[in-house]
Parts: sequence; structure tokens; C-alpha cells
Amino acid sequence: MKKLIPVLFVFLLAACAKKEWSKSYLAKKCVSEMNSNKDVNGVVSKQNIEKICDCAADKMITKYQSEAEADRDKDGAEQIGRDCATEVLIGGNEDIQ
Repeated sequence: MKKLIPVLFVFLLAACAKKEWSKSYLAKKCVSEMNSNKDVNGVVSKQNIEKICDCAADKMITKYQSEAEADRDKDGAEQIGRDCATEVLIGGNEDIQ
């Protein structure tokens, strides 16, 4: 599972690459990209992917005012991804699949 967490960060950061800065856009983009990645899709359930992306999008919107601000703080954005993955996959004591 630790191999999966860096992949989640990539999707989270990629979701921030568009000009639209809204929670719904970020969550949808994250879900779409994670579902299309076989490494993630084969290990994490669709329900957990949605939970991770919703969590990450919510925290990104709260912490950053714009795409540019999030891009300047890649470490912070990656930490959000780690926190959300941990909350969903470990914190809830749920199985990965």
C-alpha cells in the first residue's frame, strides 16, 4: 500500500493543473485519473477512490486560493494527498478493496 500513496499524489497534483479552481472540478478530475490508472484501480475500490479525491479536493480548496498557489506548495499538496489516503485507507479500518 505504501507504493500506492506516491501515485495518489501525482493524481492530486495533476488535478490542480487546470485553470478552474473548484472542489467539484478537482474531485471529478482526480477520480477520473485514478480510475484510468490500473495500478490504483486494481488496488483501491472505486468508493475509496471517491472518498480520497473528495477529501483531497476539500482540503486543497480550503488551503489554497488558486492553482498557482497550490503549485508553489507541492510539498503541502502532497501532504494533503498522504493525509487523505491515510484517513480513507487506514484511518477508517477498511479493507483496501
